[in-house]
Amino acid sequence: MTGASEGPASAGPIEQYLDELFDRLAGTGASGRRVLAEAESHLFAAAEDGVGRGLDAEAAEREAVARFGAAADIARQVPPAREGVRAALLRLAVGVWAVAGGALAWYGTSGVLTSLLARPWARLLVATDRFGSQPDMCGRPWVPPVEGLDCVAIHQAHITAVPAGGAGFPFAVVAVAGFGLLLALFAARWLTPLGTTAWTPARPVLGLAFAVPFGLAALLLLFYGVFGAFAFMQDWTLSYVVSGLLAGMISVAAGLRARRRAAAV
Repeated sequence: MTGASEGPASAGPIEQYLDELFDRLAGTGASGRRVLAEAESHLFAAAEDGVGRGLDAEAAEREAVARFGAAADIARQVPPAREGVRAALLRLAVGVWAVAGGALAWYGTSGVLTSLLARPWARLLVATDRFGSQPDMCGRPWVPPVEGLDCVAIHQAHITAVPAGGAGFPFAVVAVAGFGLLLALFAARWLTPLGTTAWTPARPVLGLAFAVPFGLAALLLLFYGVFGAFAFMQDWTLSYVVSGLLAGMISVAAGLRARRRAAAV
């Protein structure tokens, strides 16, 4: 009998694939065991067929594995087994990791975008006299009577970058940290058992964990942004609108994803 059909004694591509699939099926119980058994049977049968077509044993196994599909994709289709508090805490940890990364990325990005838009916003405020609420913004008492003074720069310095955080706050660092957390999570889910069902929060639940808080934040921030534009709080308006729009985009995207996942269940 060829090496492609020697079963567990083989240490070729099929056994390596089955080892990875076994790790990723952790927490799936009987369903995972059935999937693993079916995969083993199918792969060795496909490899034996490849040998019958003239391939050597290793090439036949590689072909069988390539045609079968990625272990990560197959494991995601297997529902988790019913487990206790430990499984719930594992999934909660991954969920908190994802939400924390998303929140940091949103907050830092909001500050960076507001800083980039601060000068155009200051020009608009100067050109419109704060939408008519503050006449002669480039005269006294709003700016000192100094020849050559950049009126726009003075008003730009007073624009708040985000609802909480001054001009010296390291928004770029916070944004990089947030995106770094998210990228690390994605990498860990692909490369380690963190991507197994035991560690995976229900997609609709995770979607709502993003959609609800970000949606509420968007409504509140946009309300204050619009209200502030006409209530002598224009220094805050840009930051509220930018952060509110970003929060709204995250909320809508997460909500649509949660809805699609719930409909697919």
